[in-house]
Amino acid sequence: MPPKFSLQPVLDYRHNKVEALEIQLAELMQEAQQLEMTLARLHELRGELENELVVRQVGEIDLFAVQHLHGNIQLVEKRIEQVKAALIEAKQRVEAKRNELVQARQDEETLNILKEKEIERYKNEQAKVENRMMDDVYISQAYQQRKLGEAYL
Repeated sequence: MPPKFSLQPVLDYRHNKVEALEIQLAELMQEAQQLEMTLARLHELRGELENELVVRQVGEIDLFAVQHLHGNIQLVEKRIEQVKAALIEAKQRVEAKRNELVQARQDEETLNILKEKEIERYKNEQAKVENRMMDDVYISQAYQQRKLGEAYL
């Protein structure tokens, strides 16, 4: 059985870090997706308000209703700009977290490679020891056979 990998606690820490970053990335991506859906709904609402404004401006015009609709359209436009800014920021956070995750995975993989090399080195060392032991056994057997052969002469 190979000896315990000396950097196993570090490897475990890196693995836990990767898992935590994956969860954080998923949360950030979900947040960005929700902002995209909110933006789409706001665009739909703006379109509906603009259509209603066009309808209200035909025939007898109710200035209060037209003014109210125009104010609502302006509020929706402000909200659209806010959501666009939040979406840009969310996408930047997603990209930063993705880069952080890639780096953490690379760090973890580096330690895994070191661990595999350490195991391979141990196996090679064990094979050499076994080969030396087998050589000793064969030499001993040959010596014993030669001794027996000399005893019969």
